[in-house]
Amino acid sequence: MKKIFYIFLCVSSLTQANIGPQGFKQFLNYYFVETGTFGGYALDRALREGFQEVRSIEWDGGLYNDVVKKYRGNNRVRLWRGNSATGLWDMIKDIDKPITFWLDAHIFPPLADGGKNCPLIEELEQIKRHPIKTHTILIDDMHCAGSQSFDYLTKQDLINKLLEINPNYRIFYVPGGDAGEYPQNVMVARVE
Repeated sequence: MKKIFYIFLCVSSLTQANIGPQGFKQFLNYYFVETGTFGGYALDRALREGFQEVRSIEWDGGLYNDVVKKYRGNNRVRLWRGNSATGLWDMIKDIDKPITFWLDAHIFPPLADGGKNCPLIEELEQIKRHPIKTHTILIDDMHCAGSQSFDYLTKQDLINKLLEINPNYRIFYVPGGDAGEYPQNVMVARVE
């Protein structure tokens, strides 16, 4: 029963605008960069809350085509089709201001063949390459940490990697889900 409930949490989180009722406003920078576009819900919210330019990468061709249609003609939105494990760098290499990252790319249900489900470490390595070290990094779906959906990465694994980017990051959590129904579901790394 516990496993079924856990699977429900991971699946249902994919259909939410997962930042919670507090939104992205407290993490405002000029740029918002997302991995895992899905239906564009986080992009919608980021645009409403004042980010000047939003960028997102989506691996799934059908989802990518849907969001391209949705944002056609919006010059504040730039979209990439590809794998964020290797494509995030191309999205950020030209940016010369701090970025708010929304890392939300992982496959669900997890691949049964042992393939890669979660590109978080690869994404964080690309962020680490960037010359600016004061980006705000938000990692969604922390309820999946330690599970197959996250390739068994733990919260501590992610914290260790974030502190490689900037040892002065303050790590804390905010609620996820539209109504905050997932307490401490978004890990935040920010320099105060």
